Amino acid sequence: MAPADAAHVVEADYFGMATGRTVNKAEKSGLTFVRSAHVDAPVIEEFPLTMECIVRDVQDWGGEKRFIGEVVNTRVDEAILDEEGRVDFDRMRPIVYDSTRRIYRVVGEEVGGAWDAGRALM
Repeated sequence: MAPADAAHVVEADYFGMATGRTVNKAEKSGLTFVRSAHVDAPVIEEFPLTMECIVRDVQDWGGEKRFIGEVVNTRVDEAILDEEGRVDFDRMRPIVYDSTRRIYRVVGEEVGGAWDAGRALM
């Protein structure tokens, strides 16, 4: 799993639009695909964060598929790490799909601390 970043929104959107049955998406995108040493899948070198996973189970939830996986390797570009070695969303600028508006948004604004914001209701 490689969360796309704002710098690669065009390629990420293209991957969701085109079918690999009729076009070589890797070639068309211009990105660099390399073989993973950990899973049977390619890794995109230009994506700043990649979590390489093995599917452990596939469950049927009322007609929907739920995939249970195990992360076996993480690749990260040091340019997106903060001083403590953690992924900095402001540096990475990961994107999410907003299905209500059919647009991509950058993740990043902090709105509250986990295990802290809800203390007011305790």
